[in-house]
Amino acid sequence: MSQIDRDKLERYLAEKLEADELSITNIWQNLEGWSMETFSLSLSYRKDGRLQERNIIIRKEPISGLLEPYDASIEYRVLTAINKTEIAVPQTYWYEPDPEVMGLPFYVMERVEGEVHFFSVSSMFDPNWRLVPDDAERLSLAEDFVRNLALIHNVDWKGLGLEFLGEPGPGTGSARQQVDYWEEVIARAGFRKKPVVAYAANWLRDNLPENERVCLVHGDYRTGNYITRDSHIMAILDWEMVHLGDPMEDISYIISSVWRSPAPHRWVSHLLPEDEFFAKYEEKSGIKIDEEKLKFYHILTGFKAVGITVTAANAFRTTPGLDLKSGVFGMTLYIQYFNLILGLNKYLSP
Repeated sequence: MSQIDRDKLERYLAEKLEADELSITNIWQNLEGWSMETFSLSLSYRKDGRLQERNIIIRKEPISGLLEPYDASIEYRVLTAINKTEIAVPQTYWYEPDPEVMGLPFYVMERVEGEVHFFSVSSMFDPNWRLVPDDAERLSLAEDFVRNLALIHNVDWKGLGLEFLGEPGPGTGSARQQVDYWEEVIARAGFRKKPVVAYAANWLRDNLPENERVCLVHGDYRTGNYITRDSHIMAILDWEMVHLGDPMEDISYIISSVWRSPAPHRWVSHLLPEDEFFAKYEEKSGIKIDEEKLKFYHILTGFKAVGITVTAANAFRTTPGLDLKSGVFGMTLYIQYFNLILGLNKYLSP
C-alpha cells in the first residue's frame, strides 16, 4: 500500500466535508486494478451536531505504471459530466490537484456497493468454468452491458463539454489519432524500433479506416470493469483510457479473445455469443457493426496491448520500489508480441 499520512488525510477530509471529529474508521487499497491507485475509506464524523458515517473511494495517480502519463483530472471530468446521463457511473465529489495531501493528485467519488467479476488465466482453460454461473444473472448483465455501451457511444459529448478530450476530426482522424498516441507511448518506453512494432505501426498507418461519426470511447470496456448488484450493472469503472474516436475501437476490444469465456462457449466478455452481442448492440445503439473496420481495430488492440506492456516494463525497470504488478505485467511482453504477429498474419493486407 502507498504510504498515507492518515492524520493529514483526516484533517483534509474534515475541511472538505465541513465536518467535526472526523476519523477514518477503515481504509484499504483495492488491489484488483493494475493502474490508478484506488482506496476505499469508511468515515465517521459529526456535522450540524449529528453523527454521520460515509463510505468513499479515492482514485490517486500512481508514481509510475501501465498507462503513463497519468492525469486523474481527465477521468474525474468525464465521470462528472456523464453523471448527468443514464450511463451507470459512480457519483464524483471533487478533484484534488495538490500533491501535498497524498503525494500525487487524486479525486474522490462515492463507493458503489456490489461485486466485481474477476477471472484468472488458469480458469480460462476449464471448459466447464463460468464467470457468471447463473444464466438468468448472466443474461441480465448482458442486457445492461450492451445498453450502457450504446449509451456511451451515443452520448452528446459536445453538449457535456467533453471536447477537451481532443476531437480527432473527420475522415481517418480517429484511427490516426490512436495510432499516433500508442506509437508515442511505445517510443517513450524505448521499444519503437523492435521489428514487429515497426511493421505494425507502418501497417496501421497504411490502412487507416474512415470514420463517419466520432463518439465517446471507453477504451477498456469489459467484464471486470463494472460493479454488479442484484443481477444488474451498478457502475462502469476504469475510465483511464477514455477518448473520442470510432465506436468500432471499443467493439474490437470487447470481443478480443482475452476477454472471452472458455471454449466451447467463447462468450463475449463472458456474457453472450458474438452474434447476439452484435445484434443487441446494433439494436440499442443504432450503430452498424463494420466488419472491415474491426480488422483494423483488432491490430490496433494488439498494438495497444504492446504499448501498455512496454510501459509497465519500463516503469518497473526505472522506478525504484514500484509495485511488483508492473513487473509481472511487463513479463507478458513477448506474449503481446506473439498476439500482434498473429493478428497481422490474419488481417494482413494483400
